Amino acid sequence: MKTMERLYERLTPTERFQIAVAAFGRGDVAEVDRLNDSTAWRTVKIQEPGYFDRLQRITWMALYFSVHARSLQGASMALVAGLVVFTLRAKDRDDGGAVEEDAKFEELCERCVERVSRLKALHAAWETFCAGVGIAASDVDKMIGLPFLGSVGALDLVEKIVGEIAPDEEYRQQCLDHMKDFWNTKIPDSYLG
Repeated sequence: MKTMERLYERLTPTERFQIAVAAFGRGDVAEVDRLNDSTAWRTVKIQEPGYFDRLQRITWMALYFSVHARSLQGASMALVAGLVVFTLRAKDRDDGGAVEEDAKFEELCERCVERVSRLKALHAAWETFCAGVGIAASDVDKMIGLPFLGSVGALDLVEKIVGEIAPDEEYRQQCLDHMKDFWNTKIPDSYLG
């Protein structure tokens, strides 16, 4: 058995991992136990996780929701482009299908309003979430260098043109719930002190 122990000691972490997965695959729990028991111990020193975990989580969240905001923004821009193309083509048509064309135009307009409403809801949820953990959303935006669309005033221009668009409250709550769930996926705050 001494020979086997020496062989186990020589395994790299990658080899040990691969052998353990293969042992699980064939149902050899005894082999997994031998691998676990022969694994070297390390003492690890880390800085306060209560601080670094929160900093890491807020960074991940800001990046994730900024990408989500950019996705909504991209969808909005595609709809605006669709409206422009539709409007330009409508000038060249005769009035034979005006009712159908008006319906298509209205549908595009409704989708644009929906996207702007969701962008505003996402931005409102972000600000509410940040305030709930005691930080300013604008500080986080500056920290990662990717401000939400609503923070840079782009939505103000849209509202000057089309009038005020209310945030989608149901979507705001969904976003806020998602943010809170994501925040609590790591070590619960009660353990962080």
